Amino acid sequence: MGPTHFAHILKFNFIRSLPKSIAKYDTQISPFFDQRSTGCHLPTIICHQSSRRNPGERRIEGFLDMRMKGSIMSEVDLISNLPCSIIENILGCLPLRDIVRTSILSREWRYKWITCPEIVFDFWFDQMFLGGHKLETLVHQILKLHRGPLLRFALQVPDLKSSPHIDQWIHRLPKNTLQDLTLHVSRGENHKLPSDIYTFQNLRNLKLYNCAFNPPSGFKGFSKLENLDLQNVVLVPETFGKFFASCPAVERLRLVHCTSFDCLEIVGPKLKYLQFHGLFRSISFEKCPLLKDVKISFSSMDFKRENRFSIDLVKSLSSLPALEELQLQAYALEDLVEYGAPRKLPVALRTLKTLHLSDMYFEKIQEIACAICFIRSSPNLQKLKITAFTSDVVDSVSEFLRSQKSSDTLTHLKTVTMQLFSGNESEMEFIKYLLSSATELEEMAIAHHSSSVLDGGESILNELKQFPRASPKAEIINSDKE
Repeated sequence: MGPTHFAHILKFNFIRSLPKSIAKYDTQISPFFDQRSTGCHLPTIICHQSSRRNPGERRIEGFLDMRMKGSIMSEVDLISNLPCSIIENILGCLPLRDIVRTSILSREWRYKWITCPEIVFDFWFDQMFLGGHKLETLVHQILKLHRGPLLRFALQVPDLKSSPHIDQWIHRLPKNTLQDLTLHVSRGENHKLPSDIYTFQNLRNLKLYNCAFNPPSGFKGFSKLENLDLQNVVLVPETFGKFFASCPAVERLRLVHCTSFDCLEIVGPKLKYLQFHGLFRSISFEKCPLLKDVKISFSSMDFKRENRFSIDLVKSLSSLPALEELQLQAYALEDLVEYGAPRKLPVALRTLKTLHLSDMYFEKIQEIACAICFIRSSPNLQKLKITAFTSDVVDSVSEFLRSQKSSDTLTHLKTVTMQLFSGNESEMEFIKYLLSSATELEEMAIAHHSSSVLDGGESILNELKQFPRASPKAEIINSDKE
């Protein structure tokens, strides 16, 4: 029986066993702060911070004392007698509001919440609790009352605005125990992070949204950091590569809508996953022997630099010895016509097993030719996904696809998925090419574009099933009905 199951016992079994009058009282006192006072006192039932006690509070404590001697005693003791570390794990499975509400279980539980190793202010905290209370006051009081090691702190309530209070809260966080920090600023300007954030040397996970991240010149990095997630973060492109190289334990890197890079330098001896959405003119990988999964998309077409962008990108990707999964926008490859498309490229992605080409314009010969070239240059490809982006029918594209001979390099391709498929002639010819080339194909799944296809795509599917197939095992299915 794991911590999550115990959490449900805490949250439901005990509270459910209380009579309706107690449950009603619980809903009245569930906010952390006493609405009856003008100050910022915690109600007596939580932390004895208020000297005033009304008859209702005394009745609740008396009732709890009596019930603890009865049948509920055995239910609570199942948890109360557990080691502190397990109780902390149980509390970590509950929302912050419910963690504090465990203080009504008994005198023994009254202060357990203040040692909970995780404090999370999120959407549910905002919806279930915040109400008319001021976030600044609540966060300050909870951090002030907290005791013991704090492993995780997350501040991601809706409409959080950049303010000096955020710096004060970060300053109060323990420097030597914090392992997981999330800061999601959703309103106002990018929040400039205080210097305190660079002192958390035990960080394993760092997630920043709408912040300005600029480590000081003498910063030696986060040596234990494993997951770095930056979204809408202002970076210093000239120094980011050096900073990332000083975090050698990072396994997952996510850069979404951050500062544009002239050259994005990635040095990651333990890096396994990279997601990038934004803008760079070139990318280089150094000492990335474990990088297996790469997702790259661009926020604009301004990444082009003469006609070398596509080939330089492919060369960088081909230098990754463990690359198995790749997601890329098809138009990032269209310059490959200068370097061998639609034949094979001068370099190959021999380790690639899964490829997703998104936003593929089937009305552009150049883009289709480069996509075919890229597929041919991935001799061990097993899974292919194409997300179409087609608005017009261009006869020359269909003629070009009909002129392509079957490829002898798709001998490992087993599954193909076509998304947003509208069934125009160029898309149909592209599928015909794949069916005639993939000798080990097992499944061709078609997900239709709902606004472009009638009868649920059945007529298109029937036509596709008439196409010749190099693989006798190949099935063509409508994935919309799966």
